[in-house]
Amino acid sequence: MSEDRSRILDLLAGGKITAEEAERLLDALDARKGAAAAPAGPAIQGDPGPLIAALPKYLYVKVLAANGDNVDVKIPIVLVRSGLKLTSLIPPLAMDKINDTMSEHGMSVDFNNFKPEDIDELIGGLRDMEVNVDAKNGDTVRVYCA
Repeated sequence: MSEDRSRILDLLAGGKITAEEAERLLDALDARKGAAAAPAGPAIQGDPGPLIAALPKYLYVKVLAANGDNVDVKIPIVLVRSGLKLTSLIPPLAMDKINDTMSEHGMSVDFNNFKPEDIDELIGGLRDMEVNVDAKNGDTVRVYCA
């Protein structure tokens, strides 16, 4: 059994994720392995190809609050993709200011050089993103893509 698969099952056994979430994660893991094993080449028209099919579909933000005020947000990745495409509409001077401000805060992203073909690479990188925070007050925050 792979380390990723074992980790997903451990999260399920520990009650950190639901059976539905575990199923989605396992499906995404299988799709990613299938994409890695698939031969490279042009996709058939209408076929999104193995890489696109393996890209995450949602960004999840889950907060399990000790006081019971839980948060469960599911953001479609197509929304992220659309937002990134909209950066081309920002005037150059405003974009320079955004890039400078982000750089001042330790985020070196240059949206002036951002190309549409970079979007799939960025979204593909989200597959491996996972943020888990266990606060002292008992709150748990999870941010991940599947």
